[in-house]
Amino acid sequence: MMFKGTLQAITVYAVCIVISLITVGPFLWMLSTSFKLPTEATVLPPEWIPSPFTWESYRGLFDNQILPFGRFIFNSVYISILVVIGRLLACALAGYGFARLEFPGRDIAFGMLLASLMIPDMLAVIPLYSAYARIGWIDTHWPLIIPPIIANTFGTFLLRQFFKTIPKDYEEAALIDGASHWEIFWRIMIPLAKPALATVGVLTFISSWNDFFLPLVFLTSIEKFTLPVGLAFYQGELSTDYTSLMAGSVLAILPTLVIYVLAQRYFTQGVVLTGVKG
Repeated sequence: MMFKGTLQAITVYAVCIVISLITVGPFLWMLSTSFKLPTEATVLPPEWIPSPFTWESYRGLFDNQILPFGRFIFNSVYISILVVIGRLLACALAGYGFARLEFPGRDIAFGMLLASLMIPDMLAVIPLYSAYARIGWIDTHWPLIIPPIIANTFGTFLLRQFFKTIPKDYEEAALIDGASHWEIFWRIMIPLAKPALATVGVLTFISSWNDFFLPLVFLTSIEKFTLPVGLAFYQGELSTDYTSLMAGSVLAILPTLVIYVLAQRYFTQGVVLTGVKG
């Protein structure tokens, strides 16, 4: 019996290792290619260790006068940060209202909010483009900042679920001491909601940082493009600059990895706790 259990464990671990290698393989190839010369990027079979090892692809990204890679990074950074801050505030306020406050039509409004999840985003692109054109938002960063902040159903739902797990004794004690709902929200709910806020923040940053479609639709000037759109210029119809593309992709992945590692503990805790109480 012990031998059978050991054999099963070895089999499970072996399968997990194989799956991990298949998953990590493309990322290792991307990292390796970013340090190669252009002539070595498409050699078959691929050479996993660059020979010679060079930083030319990374230097070339920032020395390129036609494609301002540094500007692409700056645009993505400041847009993502603004969206994260704004969405955390908006979703926290809405989630607290739906979870704790009593007002006419609350449940109906929350049901309509959830129903909006069933509407495909693509259906709204043409009406939004028409509306943004009328108010002068085309070729500006406003369509990438304001709508993602004020129109996020998932973040509101996630925080609403988390706020409902917090015992009402905290609020009742604060109300007895004369605290207002605003003070309860800032001094009690927000500190307790750090795991859920971290979850929403990480997901929001990844979504905004990796967004390709909306910047492609609403932006026309190269200096206003975000990083995902900028990387697309390194892939042409007839040829692809693989080393520059891989170097740019490595730099594009690093912020999301760093943020996830730093917030991993809160992220995992938030995902677990937000589904405890409906």
